[in-house]
Amino acid sequence: VYLLIYDNVKRLSDEKGISISQLEKEAGLGNGTIGGWRTSAPRLDSLQAVAKVLKVKVDKLLKN
Repeated sequence: VYLLIYDNVKRLSDEKGISISQLEKEAGLGNGTIGGWRTSAPRLDSLQAVAKVLKVKVDKLLKN
């Protein structure tokens, strides 16, 4: 389940030309936070921050 979220974030950031480390910085997250989503659940506020930077709704990060 968590890997799906990571994969969606990775795909969307690639589409927008933003690296994961740049995305973490712009979203105010610690280095490696998004990578950690491969194995553990992200916090809602972290998802919201990433969605805001990517200019998508949180739903888009959660759906298949």
